[in-house]
Amino acid sequence: MKKTPHKKNVTTVHEHPRRIPVSNKNPTGVTVVDQHLRRLPGTSLDATEIENITQSYDRKKLVYPTAGKFRRYRNADHYDDVIAIWVDYFNNKFGAIGKLDPDVIKALIASESGFRIDPKENRTALGIAQITRPTLKLLQDPTGEAKDFIFTEMRLKDLKNPAIAIPLAIRWLFRKKTTAKSKLGREPTHEEIILEYKGLLRSSSALKQSS
Repeated sequence: MKKTPHKKNVTTVHEHPRRIPVSNKNPTGVTVVDQHLRRLPGTSLDATEIENITQSYDRKKLVYPTAGKFRRYRNADHYDDVIAIWVDYFNNKFGAIGKLDPDVIKALIASESGFRIDPKENRTALGIAQITRPTLKLLQDPTGEAKDFIFTEMRLKDLKNPAIAIPLAIRWLFRKKTTAKSKLGREPTHEEIILEYKGLLRSSSALKQSS
């Protein structure tokens, strides 16, 4: 069977001349810049791009998470618009590996922070989605496990902004859906995806050994 070529996320920018001050070492005033790799549009986002997409996104066909489901939490429905936008955005990006339900990310946020912008109980994680420092690093690593779509120039304080933290969490949840499927050898349930996000999901082989 013919293999589908893997879509590359970077392109080579070839050698090109650059003007520099004339000197004894370089009397021509021209140097050649080595070729380097540049990420293609649509394979990364920074904070400004996230804000622009959120403001301009077409909301006509969005599927929103269920309202009134987490009434015991203050502001439980406050972020439904952001959740709906970014679940739809990444469903379009990663539809081939299975779409996410917006209720999954809402349930995740409820369990992680109770919809508080920056709970202080966990010293190793920050923000409404309780993203850890190592995870933030992975989400920005062009050679890491999330390399097919990364974020750039994100800082720890950005995790305290739900408008940024929620898109990051949704992207990471897609990655955890893939790793959960690999662990279990089948499609994971919503609950299992959330457990994998939290680092609590056990592999199918580990479950068999303990039974």
